Amino acid sequence: MPNIEVRDADGKLIHTYQIIAVVDGTLITTENLFDMARQNAIEDELVSEDRADQLTFSVVG
Repeated sequence: MPNIEVRDADGKLIHTYQIIAVVDGTLITTENLFDMARQNAIEDELVSEDRADQLTFSVVG
């Protein structure tokens, strides 16, 4: 279960998500994990949908 750091356009850490992806024979890519973290940040109201494209993501620990 990877941890995904979400940072704003200034590089400030917004949140770190632990992504739990249960799939049956489907390859989950890093890009898929970043998309999940982006959607979580929007749903948690940490960023508006129109500013979500300014976020950056990285896999940590």
